[in-house]
Amino acid sequence: MIHIVLLTHVGMGQAFANTLRHIFGTLPTAVEVVEILPDESPENGRRCLWELIENLADDDAMLILNDLYGATPANLIPAILPEERVAAVSGLSLPMLLRALSRREEGLAAARQGAMDGAVQGVVDILAKRAAPLARPSP
Repeated sequence: MIHIVLLTHVGMGQAFANTLRHIFGTLPTAVEVVEILPDESPENGRRCLWELIENLADDDAMLILNDLYGATPANLIPAILPEERVAAVSGLSLPMLLRALSRREEGLAAARQGAMDGAVQGVVDILAKRAAPLARPSP
């Protein structure tokens, strides 16, 4: 099983988890939220992340999805990770998360690639995609 960890600033991870509950009726299995509070010591977040990694079952792996590269939550991701078992992608968006979830049964590499594809393909110029402008609603 590929575990997905939403490593974010406070409020963002839970917002994504609530959206998943709305879409699926429940939070999908093996989705964890680790949010970093503004006044929290970074060591607490790092410890929590390491606990999740250390508690992975032998055949499991983890995809960490982070909200902003270079910010405190992303900086908690250790530089030395067991790459065959842990991957990390920044720029968390709903298309990224949904694509990672849909590909995780294919393995860690597929889930990571799905996340990156979802992020890129999820950015759409809506007005440019429309064939014709929508009519204004009647008053």
